[in-house]
Amino acid sequence: MTMMLSKKSIEYNFSRIFALIFGLTLYLATTAIFAQPSQRLLLSDDIIAETQQLSARKQLDVISNINTQRSADAKTLIDSLEQQHAKQPLANIDALRLTLLHCFNLLEFGEFNQAIVLAKQGESNARQFKYDTARPYFIQCQAIAHQSLGNTLQEQQLTEEALRLAKRYSETQAIVNSLYARSRQNTSLENYNSAIEDLRFALDIYGEAQNQFQHWYLLPISYIQSEISNVFFSMGEYEEALHFSELAYKDISFFGKIKSTVTLNLALINIALNDKAKVLYFLNKAENVSENIDSERDSANQYALLAIIHLYVGDYNIAEKLALSSIELFTKYQEPIYVMRIKRTLAKVYFAQNKDNQALSLLNEIIEQATELEQFSDLEEFNQIISQYYAEQNQFESAYQFQVQRFDAAKQAAAKLNNAHFMQYKARITAQSEASTPPEKPVSNINQNLTITALIILLLSVGLVLFLARKPQRLNSVNAQEEDQQQRIDNMLDNAKQGHYQLSMLLININHNNIADIPFIIPRLKNTLREQDQLFRHNTNELIILLPHASSVGAARVITQIEQVLGEWKSEIKVNIGMASLQQLDTFEVLVKKAVLNQLNKIKSQEKSNSPDEN
Repeated sequence: MTMMLSKKSIEYNFSRIFALIFGLTLYLATTAIFAQPSQRLLLSDDIIAETQQLSARKQLDVISNINTQRSADAKTLIDSLEQQHAKQPLANIDALRLTLLHCFNLLEFGEFNQAIVLAKQGESNARQFKYDTARPYFIQCQAIAHQSLGNTLQEQQLTEEALRLAKRYSETQAIVNSLYARSRQNTSLENYNSAIEDLRFALDIYGEAQNQFQHWYLLPISYIQSEISNVFFSMGEYEEALHFSELAYKDISFFGKIKSTVTLNLALINIALNDKAKVLYFLNKAENVSENIDSERDSANQYALLAIIHLYVGDYNIAEKLALSSIELFTKYQEPIYVMRIKRTLAKVYFAQNKDNQALSLLNEIIEQATELEQFSDLEEFNQIISQYYAEQNQFESAYQFQVQRFDAAKQAAAKLNNAHFMQYKARITAQSEASTPPEKPVSNINQNLTITALIILLLSVGLVLFLARKPQRLNSVNAQEEDQQQRIDNMLDNAKQGHYQLSMLLININHNNIADIPFIIPRLKNTLREQDQLFRHNTNELIILLPHASSVGAARVITQIEQVLGEWKSEIKVNIGMASLQQLDTFEVLVKKAVLNQLNKIKSQEKSNSPDEN
């Protein structure tokens, strides 16, 4: 018997070593594939000449890394590769990626209609070449173009479709990009919590996206961090906004255009915090990095933000010149909404310069324009500015008239917002109904990279099979129980997502002094639950309860019942119950984290409520 155990132990250790060797083989084989361009190259003043010395595939990697920050340089490299492709065709996968990067580059220069045409062509080619994994990226390019053209419904439908396909093909880069785009939609619809949730999830999987085997296109992480800052700023959470802008400011991807954008954001956040010294500091920094802007459209946006900052610090003449320059450029690019909003800033500058007639004339002009464009939120603000002016001049009848117009605009803005929420809901339902249709027959992508991947995975699988086959039987038994429980949990979560019904989770943490009572606690808890509810032992001192078809309100009632039942049975039982509600993108691990945070928040709340008594 001793000899048999020793032999099993040797075989078990051998299989572990065997699996480790294959894991190391996978790492070494893929390290070169995942290698990204050096930071020195990305910041080089001679980036075009240096990049053109590289292979076509490595040139595509460079373009992907600078497309949003150094758009003009990316455009030059794209044009060069397209000329090369015309003479000597690239591999299908490289040609597809070149088309994709060209599509996103067109967006940087305001060529939205061209981007839509190219994206449709690219998706068609992806189908033809059997590279369906590229499709969500082309759909996302279309969505952004439609957003910039003001086609809200098309934008929302395409974004949901891109996210659906990205999840279907496990394209984490496309998931990150789509979550970023959807968060911007939600911010515009004032769904700030949903926007933050999408962005936090994008941050959680960003490392995985960077290591994706086939690199298609991935936004720099500083863009995700900057957008989280923007959402918190819109919510009035200025300290949180400052934190995430500072994270973006320190990131390795902080160069080129994003450098100017984040620096201006930091100045605007400090205006909200009324810290003039820091506003001046970041204003100086922003003006020193203005050379990073390489398109007129981006310059127009920068001038608009700089005008706001110079107005705050009292540089009225500079603010006026910047606002006029921004208006001129946005007029050239036929962006009437942006022109209208910058004229609002210019009107404020005129008031500061005591040019009241010019300010009022400009405000009346943009009120007419906002009415025509049905921009009711802007209309509400414009009427408020004039109303406030007349009130300060003691012309209360005129002030009242514009307040009435303001309230009417607010009603129309709310109705428009509700309609936009409905369109977003409709877009998601459409995407979900398409997701429920039978999947297309899988296709194989025959190219050198994926062949190498298949071989590596095959070798690794052989190692893992040997590893699992040689495991001691008792370990197999324990793992089988854990896997069975995890499978049941995952099935419940998947059913809730696919059935589009609510599900809540309770995480019950039992005091270490009461661990011995757990076998007696479990049957009492089960008597409290409904038939469809499920209870699981999570670890030594934790239980998990899944409540299908239960909202957070319903889950709170269950918590009250559990505390009452346990208190009546044994008053000294100490439990801390956390709650989490399932969202569409949540995994089991995410739900547990939410429940733990809920537990911590309860403890903090109890400590605060008890502190006056202690004093």
